[in-house]
Amino acid sequence: MKLVELLNKNLICFSELEKKQDNLNLLIQMIEKKNLVVDINQLNESIFERERLMSTGIGLGIAIPHVRIKEVDDIIISIVINKKGIKDYDSLDGLPVQILIMIIAGDKQHRDYLILLSRIVKMLKREFVRKRIVESNTEEDVINLISENYNSDPLK
Repeated sequence: MKLVELLNKNLICFSELEKKQDNLNLLIQMIEKKNLVVDINQLNESIFERERLMSTGIGLGIAIPHVRIKEVDDIIISIVINKKGIKDYDSLDGLPVQILIMIIAGDKQHRDYLILLSRIVKMLKREFVRKRIVESNTEEDVINLISENYNSDPLK
């Protein structure tokens, strides 16, 4: 499985919402519309509980909310691009978040989940990648950018 195979243009959107909670809800709503999770309330509770424990704003304008839940068989990724930046995200470096990538994995997908998380962070640490993603205008642009940077990176 390649990273780009996990991306779906229906799970990527652009937001101008100012609040962290609203943007997290947007990520969850995209997943709910596609019926990808059996219990959307559990996902909602898990994501917000994870945020209560510690912000998933890792710095550099990036947040990666992530959870593992029992009812998920395949890893799910949803993405929000917020060009204005979310100021109340409570990122480690205090900067507004512009790229949110939510990762949801099954409780038995620990290895793939950690590999994916690490590769996404590695990719987004590159300033030119972050800049191009934030400057994107379409969901396809985002997928193409990720594909260009991970074209042959298998999740194995």
